[in-house]
Amino acid sequence: MSISRMGMAAVLVLLSAGTVQAQAARVGYVNSDQVLAEYEPAQEARLGLEAARQEGESELQLLDRGLRAAFDEYQQQAMTMTPEARQARELELQNQQQALQSRTQELQIQFQERQAELLQPIMERVTAVIEEIRVEGGYALILDSASQAILAGDPALDLTQEVLNRLQADPSPGG
Repeated sequence: MSISRMGMAAVLVLLSAGTVQAQAARVGYVNSDQVLAEYEPAQEARLGLEAARQEGESELQLLDRGLRAAFDEYQQQAMTMTPEARQARELELQNQQQALQSRTQELQIQFQERQAELLQPIMERVTAVIEEIRVEGGYALILDSASQAILAGDPALDLTQEVLNRLQADPSPGG
């Protein structure tokens, strides 16, 4: 009987050690806003994006001024125009306005693509460094103090598969 009591005691010690270890999981945090503000490649990307944004805004302002000028000219001449000429000019103005809207959307898409192109490698590098620090420092989680999001985590703490397994074991919504 004493051997089984010793075995039981050993199991309890191991279980409590695992509980203590889980309770002592290291958690760190990073301020991603500060990292991106002080990381030179991020600063360069931000300057490039700002230049692209200003260039797009200048183009849109030029197109908008042209549309306004054409509309002002139409308003001044509308009373002296034939109904057919007035209708043709209104259609022309509508087409010009649609072209401006289309160009605005195109520039927004181009800007978003450029932003992803410039920032993706930077974010990948920042994330890789955070992951290295997490592994080397034995952190279970590294949180972002700027956005309160988890930036890196120990894969052993990922409960996604366990949740899916439980959902698949009992697929009824009421569970």
